[in-house]
Amino acid sequence: MRYSRITFMFLCFYASSSFGLDIITSSETKALEEIEQKYNIDSLLISANDKLSTHKKKESDYHALSVEIKSKKTEYDHVISKLPAKILSRSNINAYYQDIEKLVLKIDQLETKYDIDGKSLRREYKTIMAEYDAINTKRTDKDEQLAALKSDITKRLIADVSKPDTVQTIDLDGSTLCSKFQSINDCLKDSENYIVTNTIKTDPFLNDRSVLLSYDVIDASMNMSGNLNYKIKMAFKPSYNSKIDSLINEKLGLKSAMITLVSNVAADWFIDGVKIGTGRELFHEVPLGQHGILASYQSQDKSSVEFIQGNGVFSYNFNNMSRQNDLVSLPNKDSKKQVIKMKPKQVNTNNQANATSKKSLTDKGYEYFMGIEPANSEHEKNFD
Repeated sequence: MRYSRITFMFLCFYASSSFGLDIITSSETKALEEIEQKYNIDSLLISANDKLSTHKKKESDYHALSVEIKSKKTEYDHVISKLPAKILSRSNINAYYQDIEKLVLKIDQLETKYDIDGKSLRREYKTIMAEYDAINTKRTDKDEQLAALKSDITKRLIADVSKPDTVQTIDLDGSTLCSKFQSINDCLKDSENYIVTNTIKTDPFLNDRSVLLSYDVIDASMNMSGNLNYKIKMAFKPSYNSKIDSLINEKLGLKSAMITLVSNVAADWFIDGVKIGTGRELFHEVPLGQHGILASYQSQDKSSVEFIQGNGVFSYNFNNMSRQNDLVSLPNKDSKKQVIKMKPKQVNTNNQANATSKKSLTDKGYEYFMGIEPANSEHEKNFD
């Protein structure tokens, strides 16, 4: 009985190209290394990330100061409410007046510090953002250089594969499992279409329109268990296609990656100085390359500079603490003392992340954090 058709259990390939087509040549690799060295932003990101982390701690202290002012004012209101009764009782009235005076002076001292610290935080934040702007400028310049290099690589490859005598030769070592009742020739014949199709899928210079010029079995052997090992030489007419373009982007770092940011608390997340959202788990798309990541929760911060080469998960855990609910905005430049704008609950607005990634993500809501003046009248209205 002869079995002419079987279901292949597995098929292994070990292919190599004997033609000299290279995605990136040695000279192009050297040009890439020079660009990477010239526009290295690692030290700049570390410095800016550290400053932003320190700034967030100062914001926490600033918030605590506002809570203390609120507490002192509540205490003052309580003391004043009892003043008429104290006057009528004529009991230690002078000492009571002295306590009121001390309380007024303390509130004035705290509000003076609040005003000074607020202005200092605004100046400091602008300085930090200027550093991130400089980093983004270097990124833009680097991307322009990489785009120019990609253009040169693409032109060379298109010229190479378009030459009439250009042939992509594949030397394939593979194995498959055949029926014990099949001959080597029958098994190879049944496998031929799959071998050719898989070779086209895996070789970057081949696609569905590639023409098979030759298909030669160099060697083949099968043991008694039906395991067939073979060597095959194939020749194709190569063509420029999307697989080549994707490989160029990957080698030049022009692709993007999806990163997952994880914490044990609902942290505020920043990438390259821009707040992208608040939560225990966030997803964000970034271009490949160096990025500064910072997670902030109450008075604690976790930060690092990461070289993103693909999709990944970054975890920053904190000691869980209860969050105070009061949010206090910075005073306007022309505001007077003892005028504090309070908001019992956190206010959410929208922020924008860098628009360098290929895919669009759902915008994440975030808190309008202290240390920055309201960006527009709507923000200011929310804090009134």
